[in-house]
Amino acid sequence: MMIGRLAQALALCGVAALGIFSVTACNPTPRPNTPPPAPILLSLEIPNDTFGNGFSGVTPAIRAAGTTPANYFVLPLLPTTAPIVRVVLALPTNSVLSMTATDASTGQTVTLPIISPPGPSSPGPTTGYFYLHSITSNSSLFYIRYPNTFQGSRSIRTMITATVGGVASAPLTFDMSFRGSTLTVSIATENNDGRVTSNPPGIDCPGVCTAVFLNTTSVLLGQSVTHNQTQFMGWTGSCIGSGNSCTVPLLLPGPAIIPMNPAVTANFRIHTNTAIPSAMTCPAPPMLPNKQWVTQPNCGNSQFAILQCDSIGYFCCGAQGGTPSPRCNGQNLTAVTCSTSQLFGGPVTHELIQPGGCYVTVP
Repeated sequence: MMIGRLAQALALCGVAALGIFSVTACNPTPRPNTPPPAPILLSLEIPNDTFGNGFSGVTPAIRAAGTTPANYFVLPLLPTTAPIVRVVLALPTNSVLSMTATDASTGQTVTLPIISPPGPSSPGPTTGYFYLHSITSNSSLFYIRYPNTFQGSRSIRTMITATVGGVASAPLTFDMSFRGSTLTVSIATENNDGRVTSNPPGIDCPGVCTAVFLNTTSVLLGQSVTHNQTQFMGWTGSCIGSGNSCTVPLLLPGPAIIPMNPAVTANFRIHTNTAIPSAMTCPAPPMLPNKQWVTQPNCGNSQFAILQCDSIGYFCCGAQGGTPSPRCNGQNLTAVTCSTSQLFGGPVTHELIQPGGCYVTVP
């Protein structure tokens, strides 16, 4: 009954046709000396289900302070219904409202006219509108229907201005942003090999290397290769884990759940067993008092071990035993043993092992 009387009053005063709303529409308001206070956003709510039944409040990530907009991570709005939200506002007395909305994804800005509660004469879905649902002593509840073209937007900005006596307030501005996260995966490879997939599904790279995740707090990435000579080297970027799989967090905890847009790189290289040329010159070992460094140790007494050198120094590689090391090109790093009588024709009384070499005590 109250809404019906309100609609009748608006129609009698000609306000509905002007696309504005006044709390006391029929009473002339003197022109103020200073701008009225801006409207205050008390709450923002979105429908609970695809039928638009019930509404649930959402929490802004950034509270409005001065001219800073409040940012609500609530998009996308329900895809099977009109993009509708409802807001509770505290308004200046005798105010006339005007409202605009901008779809930041397309740059489209529209002016939303005010109407009586929706009926056969309501503006079409392309236009959008807002209407007053109810009033209390200190707040007003409005429904905002955005144009259908705004559906799927990643960011919608709404600006509401109150005018009193022909003087406009500063605008109340609030943003609605996409609450999901966009994950981007890259593959660094030398031979176009390497594959990365995700759980939940969405990433299957190369091919599909970017995916949007809405209803999950993390994504598990896994890697695989097609050719035996391809070796996975590890993950870089926003990935937690160093093995064949890693976890990518998608949300930041805080006063509001804030989505992330992480990027991850899976690194692959060609796996080869090519020996380092013997002509390569290795750096000289540090000099130690009363010690001599032997560059031909027994390579762990393994007939499969090979003495090699690189920019770091000499090292011993074997096909069996030892600790895996990338310096051995897929083989094993074999511990060097110096405690044999083969060195200098007699037992070693003291030793300090370096990669591929030993210090022996000089008599």
